[in-house]
Amino acid sequence: MLRQFVVRPLVVALAAASTYTLGPVAFAADAPASSAATTKTAPGDINVGKVSATGKAASEQVGQAGAFLQPKADFKSGQALKVLGKHQLAAAGPVGGSAQALSYAPGVSVSGYGGTGATKNSISVNGIKQGWGGFAGGQIDDGSLSVTFDGVPMVDPSTGLWESPQVPQLDMLQGIGITYGPGNPLDRWYNNIGGQIAFVPLQPTRKPGATVKLTYGSYNARNLFVSGRTGEIDGWSTVVAGGVGSSNSYRKSPNGFENPSYNYAWFAKTIKSFEGGNFSVGAYLAKGSGYRPVPIPINPIAGVTLDGTANSPLYSQQTSGYYSSIPGNVWNKEDSNETWLLYSKLNVALDRSTTAHNMVWYRYGHRFHFHYNNYGLSNPNNLYEYNNPRDDVYGDKLWLSVNLPYNEVNFGGFFLVSHYNSRNAFYNPNAPYYGSNTVPNAHYRSDYWDQTDIAAFVQDRISPTDNVHVTPGVRLIKYYTSYYPAAAGDFAQAYALYPNNNQGQLPPAKNAFVKVEPSIDFNWKVQRHVAVFANYSTAHKEPQVGGGGGLYQSTPPVYNLEKSTDYNVGVKVHVKHAAYLHDFMFTAEYYHLHYANQYIPLYDANGNYLGDANGDSTYDGANLAVVDKPLQNTEAFANLNVERAVFTQYVTGGVSYNGLPVSNVPDTTFNVGGNYSAYVAGGVLTPKVWYQYTGSQAIFNDNTGAPSRQKLAGYGTFNLGLSYTIPTAGNSLGLKDVKLAVDVLNVADTRYNEFEYVTGGGLLGGNSAGQLLVLPGAPTTVYSSITANF
Repeated sequence: MLRQFVVRPLVVALAAASTYTLGPVAFAADAPASSAATTKTAPGDINVGKVSATGKAASEQVGQAGAFLQPKADFKSGQALKVLGKHQLAAAGPVGGSAQALSYAPGVSVSGYGGTGATKNSISVNGIKQGWGGFAGGQIDDGSLSVTFDGVPMVDPSTGLWESPQVPQLDMLQGIGITYGPGNPLDRWYNNIGGQIAFVPLQPTRKPGATVKLTYGSYNARNLFVSGRTGEIDGWSTVVAGGVGSSNSYRKSPNGFENPSYNYAWFAKTIKSFEGGNFSVGAYLAKGSGYRPVPIPINPIAGVTLDGTANSPLYSQQTSGYYSSIPGNVWNKEDSNETWLLYSKLNVALDRSTTAHNMVWYRYGHRFHFHYNNYGLSNPNNLYEYNNPRDDVYGDKLWLSVNLPYNEVNFGGFFLVSHYNSRNAFYNPNAPYYGSNTVPNAHYRSDYWDQTDIAAFVQDRISPTDNVHVTPGVRLIKYYTSYYPAAAGDFAQAYALYPNNNQGQLPPAKNAFVKVEPSIDFNWKVQRHVAVFANYSTAHKEPQVGGGGGLYQSTPPVYNLEKSTDYNVGVKVHVKHAAYLHDFMFTAEYYHLHYANQYIPLYDANGNYLGDANGDSTYDGANLAVVDKPLQNTEAFANLNVERAVFTQYVTGGVSYNGLPVSNVPDTTFNVGGNYSAYVAGGVLTPKVWYQYTGSQAIFNDNTGAPSRQKLAGYGTFNLGLSYTIPTAGNSLGLKDVKLAVDVLNVADTRYNEFEYVTGGGLLGGNSAGQLLVLPGAPTTVYSSITANF
């Protein structure tokens, strides 16, 4: 279902801003048009009139926004990188979101409760996590990946979280870049413990154009995407793009409740190129909202029924149906995530060797969870949850790039100011409670965190020869946090009636840290097409705050910054053109990451704080990735990860669980796919096939608040697609081509569970404690779409 929305006014002062950065290399995304290299069409491209089976040439972009998408940027880097282009993004399906697309990178696994971009997911990159898509504890290392949109940080500095519904429309993206490990100082933000995910939206182009795409599919999924490009006019060029979508869930309750979801995203960017630089302004608005079905027991459990009463059928995959869920009039939870982003960038050449870059941004983040829980039909005092947290962040990043003989030096820094409120209310408006979301009769909180993060850095890419590059760097950080409880004022009546229900139990507090983060990377092109690389880095982040307890609220703010020590070694092979290799890129890397000083808050399924754990963990593994155009008009990709993640220390409640595997980290992930394009009846017919496998993974035990050796079984899905592009050049409407497509995901209708945990009984009652609950993955889904390019 689609929702109307009202755009709130934003008044943000803009200053000049920076180049776009991805991974360890700073890419001048808004570079002057005159500096952009012309890219010729590769031999594998098919052109039917204006139709290109592999997409638009990079030379159509203003500046070099797409430069990092080329394999040569990866080949020259001393970091472990992965770029997902349009071909691999398409494997997520036409209504898939950012999380589904990320699952096609090596070392990335995804779990959640929906199949579109509207609902939340937990994303793991080499075992380190971001987002939240399950119900259990065990989201170890959560919030430890940086996420950017067009180079602007999106993660809430207080909670550490970014949610996948904040980027729900894949057609809006030009590509996604992933940096494994903290990366170089220039590109690092405030939570790059395990790496960075960089979303690159569509960019302004030299030539005008437009696209309209309509999609319809299983579970009444619908999506509309539009984009328009002005082309370059007097040095200005603008792109505007947006999409709206809705869908029901593949999980349906016996009373017909279909757990619906919806999303929208809108983006605009304009750039002015001038001699020696450019200036740009961008704006982004996105929201994803969906009802979250309750995890389901694998096996029937005595007393665990569909509505929690003895007269109701048992609730399990075996009894009520593999994809069944609890009736919506007994339990439902609408989970929404919204982002507003406004930013500006400026790049100016000060002289022949020095360029200044500056970026200023403002981001508003809003989460809204509306939860109704009458499981057992008992009229509990916390019948409703009205969770309404928000955060405001503004900041500026300024640095200089100096090109010297055999050296490229970057130095500068950033600051940001964040204001976060954890507002939440549990209540029951019925007798005998008579509560409300403004005067809650059960638990409530409204606490504030103000954070100021400052970083200064310098790095030098040293090139003693054309084939060797060494980049030493160092970063100095200062993180300052202040906390003050405000429930006594924000919930004044409730505080007067129920002072003990306030979850912010501690007085105001402050904390500050200063740390030094050294790093170095190395790239040696040993042959024309072969390079070896290695890197070492350290990074720090604040532990996450918020929720129903934990640091500052119920646990004194005595802690050390969480810390990662990471190194990678590997080999890269890049062949531009050969007999069967065209834009061939192969990467193999070994990685080791030690994550220390982990603060792990533990909550039950209803969000109640249970305590915390302290941990140290190590992640060892290997990633292999390959992309190629082996034959004319053919594209192929494959990615493999093997990993071992272990707690060297895990202590909670005075009990040690040292040596246990880190929960929710697959031991293997693998995917492979390809397509072939051919002329058929005057158009381009493109069949595609791809397979995705996620290996077994240890699960978390909510009943003990600790990891376990129990494992969720591995699973794989086989997928097919077919598209037909019809050229329509010469018509009066300016229509260039029309593309018809059908995608079938999980063709074999494989039944699998993508998330599993041992429940503590807080969700489905005491009888379920110690039993397994799961989130089933999607069955066969079919989508059809039509795209018109102007």
